[in-house]
Amino acid sequence: MMKKRIIKSSNIANKDLNGWLNNHAIIIEHGKISEIISQSDIPESFSYELIDFGESYAIPGIIETHAHLQFSATHDAYKIYFNENEGQRYERATKNAEKSLLSGVTSLRDLGSPNDLIFPLKKEIDEGLKLGPNIFPTGTPVTIKDGHCWFFGSIAHTSREIFKVIDDQLDLGATHIKIMASGGNFTPSSNPRISQYTDEIIQDTVKYCINNNTYLCAHTLSRNSTIQCIESGVQNIIHGRWFDESEDKAYTFSKDYSKMIVDKGLFVDSTISKHLLEYESELKGEEQRPSNPNVNSEPTFESIINIFRYLDSEGVKIIGALDMGMSKADFNKAVASAWAHVEWLGFDHWKAIRSITITNAEAMRIENIKGLISENYDADIVFFKKDPAKNIRNLVFDPQHVVKNGEVIF
Repeated sequence: MMKKRIIKSSNIANKDLNGWLNNHAIIIEHGKISEIISQSDIPESFSYELIDFGESYAIPGIIETHAHLQFSATHDAYKIYFNENEGQRYERATKNAEKSLLSGVTSLRDLGSPNDLIFPLKKEIDEGLKLGPNIFPTGTPVTIKDGHCWFFGSIAHTSREIFKVIDDQLDLGATHIKIMASGGNFTPSSNPRISQYTDEIIQDTVKYCINNNTYLCAHTLSRNSTIQCIESGVQNIIHGRWFDESEDKAYTFSKDYSKMIVDKGLFVDSTISKHLLEYESELKGEEQRPSNPNVNSEPTFESIINIFRYLDSEGVKIIGALDMGMSKADFNKAVASAWAHVEWLGFDHWKAIRSITITNAEAMRIENIKGLISENYDADIVFFKKDPAKNIRNLVFDPQHVVKNGEVIF
């Protein structure tokens, strides 16, 4: 008979994620949390393994909603990808997965990797052959010829072609679908100012995902594509930028759409934490990723921040998302989303912690099993040395301990 595992900590996040339970313990059975009790109530029995993490601060395992495990997170990630073979990319992805878990990421949504990389890697992790978080994959993203991420995407131009891709991805084990609604900065042949699909195709794709019991994530940088995604009800809006079609303007933001986002219950991935890491990297004099040749006028960090501060003030749910694999967004830095939400968007510390745990679980539709330290939830927990509710940067890249599915990783 499997023993219970009881983990003691001086501070455990409560089930509302707005305060600490002092000197409590987490009882774990079969990878699930069965109970949270006071340490004074721990039974005297030999039927459990008792682990004491002492002075520590326990929060739910971090949930990263935006990763690309095959990329290097360097300023020349695009070039490196083309200089590597499939075996080297798989090895890189394996190391990235392990790195993310050791930093406290117990669940990771991969928003676009080659099918022959991400699904085998997920299987190896699930079988305990490789070390990494629970992976929620989309596989190859839907895009157009020469469009954003064409070099590992599934090319589709019509609704019927997209439906075929969705069927194939779901058969492989995808938990959600990713479409490139606009061009992207990462891909030189694409234009982030331009929509890649018509209104009708985006609407059709949303409906098809709903009918197939999954949800759609849409990369969108252009004003037009962002409006398309909001009006069509894309469940997870990725980046949500407002590039104007004119190269003379950076952004044309429409405040009116914030209410529609809230009313439709959509989640917005700001990837603002990647900008924070880029900003701090630039201050150090480090080399940055080259600009997309199709973009002459780029928005300032301040203008991006102001948009997301406004969306937050209107009640839009902004999820923690780093865009792991892109320049400066390394796989051990998921907590930077909480940093950015406090320091740039003005979140209180507990709201920022929720933004990388339960809010992300809600966006991924796993909020009944992940994102809280509570009864019947998966025992995914990360422990830090100092109180992140007092200083958000106490969420460090190297936590004290990580527990995934009830197993102590370290």
